[in-house]
Amino acid sequence: MEENASREASHSLRGPTDRGALCDFRDVFEEMEPLADGTLDDIIDPSELNIQLDDGIGAAESARLDIDWTTHNDYNIHYTDADGRDLRWDLHPNDFPAASDERHFHPPPNASSDSEDVEESCIERRGIELVARATQKLWRKAYRDESFTGINRAVDPP
Repeated sequence: MEENASREASHSLRGPTDRGALCDFRDVFEEMEPLADGTLDDIIDPSELNIQLDDGIGAAESARLDIDWTTHNDYNIHYTDADGRDLRWDLHPNDFPAASDERHFHPPPNASSDSEDVEESCIERRGIELVARATQKLWRKAYRDESFTGINRAVDPP
C-alpha cells in the first residue's frame, strides 16, 4: 500500500492551481487557434482550464484540451477527442525511466502510463506562454496531418 502511495505522489502536480496561468494559457491558445474556445471550470477558484476544439484529429468530430497548471509551474495538458483517444504532456515529478527530467509525454491512443510507453516530452520550454504556443503548434500539425504520428517529435516547439 505504501509503495502505491509513493508512486502516486511521484506522479502528481505540486502546489495549488494557478488561476492567472490558466487564463494566460487560454488567451494565448485562443489567439493562435481559431477552432478553440477556452473556459475555466470555476471562474473564481478554478482547478482546470477546458479548451473545446470544434474539430478533432483525423475522424474525430470534436476534441478538448484539459489543462492543469500550478503555482509551482507543474502542468498537465490532456487531449481527448470524440473517438475516445487521449494523450498528455506533463511537467511534474515522475519516475518514468525514459524521462530525463520532470517533462514527459503519455502517448495516444490512451495516454498510457506504462513505464515502457511514457517518453520524454518534446516541449522543452517552461513558461506558460511558450508551453501554450508549443501545445497549439503540436495540435495544429497533428490536425493538419490528420494523424497523431510525430505529435511528440517536434524539436523544441514553439
